[in-house]
Amino acid sequence: MPQTDARVPRPAPWHPAHLALAVVAALVGMVTVVVTLRHGLDWSDEAFVWTMVASDRVAVGEAWGFQHLVHPVFVLTGESVLVMRVLRLAGYVVASVVLVAAATRVMRAAGVHLRRRERALVLLVAQVGTLLAWSYPPRYLGYNELSSWLGALLCAALSVGLVPVAEESRGRRALPWVAVGVLLAPLVIAKFTAAVVWAAVVLVVLLVPVPGTAGWLRPAAVVGGAVATTAVMAASGVPVLTVVDNSVGLLLDSSAQEASDHSVSEVLRTYLTSTRETARAAVVPVVALVTLAVLCLRVRRRTRVGAAVGLLLAAGLVALLVGPSVEGTWSGLGSVSAVVGVGGVLALVLAARATLPAAWLTPRAGVALLVALGAPLVAAVGTNNLIWGHTVFSATPWAVVCGLALCLLARAAPPLVRAAPLLLGGLLVCLAGTAVVFDVSVHPYRSEPLLRQTTPTSVPALAGMRLTEDQAATADWLHRVAVEQEAAGVPAVALHSPGHLFAFNRSGWASPWRGGIWQDSVATNCESGAPEDLFVLQPAAPADLVEAERGRLQEALTGCTLRFPEDFTAVSGHDGSVVWRLQGGAG
Repeated sequence: MPQTDARVPRPAPWHPAHLALAVVAALVGMVTVVVTLRHGLDWSDEAFVWTMVASDRVAVGEAWGFQHLVHPVFVLTGESVLVMRVLRLAGYVVASVVLVAAATRVMRAAGVHLRRRERALVLLVAQVGTLLAWSYPPRYLGYNELSSWLGALLCAALSVGLVPVAEESRGRRALPWVAVGVLLAPLVIAKFTAAVVWAAVVLVVLLVPVPGTAGWLRPAAVVGGAVATTAVMAASGVPVLTVVDNSVGLLLDSSAQEASDHSVSEVLRTYLTSTRETARAAVVPVVALVTLAVLCLRVRRRTRVGAAVGLLLAAGLVALLVGPSVEGTWSGLGSVSAVVGVGGVLALVLAARATLPAAWLTPRAGVALLVALGAPLVAAVGTNNLIWGHTVFSATPWAVVCGLALCLLARAAPPLVRAAPLLLGGLLVCLAGTAVVFDVSVHPYRSEPLLRQTTPTSVPALAGMRLTEDQAATADWLHRVAVEQEAAGVPAVALHSPGHLFAFNRSGWASPWRGGIWQDSVATNCESGAPEDLFVLQPAAPADLVEAERGRLQEALTGCTLRFPEDFTAVSGHDGSVVWRLQGGAG
């Protein structure tokens, strides 16, 4: 039996007090997030997502589908941005719990039973992933979050399916694979590019034999789960075929990619640049983590020198990451998540080879670990940002792997050296918490520090929220004008400001974004005929960008045989911003 393997050490007794630093750091980080949940709203990216979600817009010619999954939740929770932010936090915590449960189960399949304090250590380190997701704004619940959570759950399901407990029945062995299909289907809607890569990963994983599980059972379970979930989504009103058609069309249409700044060549170039930059920034901390792992596994005596070296390695590793974690950039935060991921995987490989049963070190276990290594990157596929930086939204699988590695290293290390991996776990949580504190206090996204944003607004969806004084005044004005003009359900567009559109009437007539994709969506609507009524929201600033969008609108409206502003009437103004309405509209 695996439990009798000589290479499995007895659980090393370390006191729960070793967890104190991680507990305090996690609490401080979480409290910081909770206290600032109601403060601030990004009028660009975040307002775009909330407008898409609120309008449930069918994005013809665009690869967006996440809004169809989030919209029902938005409605059920009272159409509140604040509640959705709470759900965002809860989603990351739940994902970490599920991943830790899956890791515990995989360890049990190997004959290694993690003690309660060890599971607590892994769960605390897993909150590095939760906190990193709040270390870079905006704070919406959209495609990044759905891709991250569904990817994390896929990682958990595949790991449990690849390494089942020996005594499980056929039915129980099929459940993880049914879950894989159930998760893949909504991922196609949430983020098509990530779903395509995950589908390829699943196909490869299905080729890996699992002893005791019938060869036909796993693909049948995956297909069954996917078909059932797709049927449920279609029956509930999710435009599955439209989203897939739009996404496939965008993947094959280079001109559409150029219009949305997502050309394949440019995206790949950005990913390569990100990989080079991250490798340079992460190589020394990763080497430090690997060295610490070797120290824990090779030192066999109670040596104070070994203990001192271990503590210095742990402290030095984190010290190298303090700068990147607080600078508030994609590249900086990406290097932090990369060290947690790559370093954690390498440390786990070393720890597993030295401590786990030889019979368990199979290709299946290696595939499961590779899936965990790739999951955060797959979740980011499709972005035109630095891909390693984008893993701040999806680093939870890496954090769990790192926590598990530190747990096994603490088991294997001599008593005096054991404190080093335990300290490192606490310091990593401190690092992520520090990133959150700096984000909300030093360099918030396109705005003032969050706690300085204290002005409430009358916009119903922003009830309980606090904005800057200027933003709140603008939001109140837009909401008042929308009520006076009976704008609910009337087509509207905003020039370079999704925030104006969200505060006004959250119209889904055209894309809430800006640039070529916005212009094309207006032109597409014009192909179906001129609207009977239309609002145009013109912000005062930034003047040059607003003027550029004005030109785009004028060009797009030619298909509707409309001229802007000649065919419109200014119905209200505020500090240089203007609300225009189509002449003859029911105002």
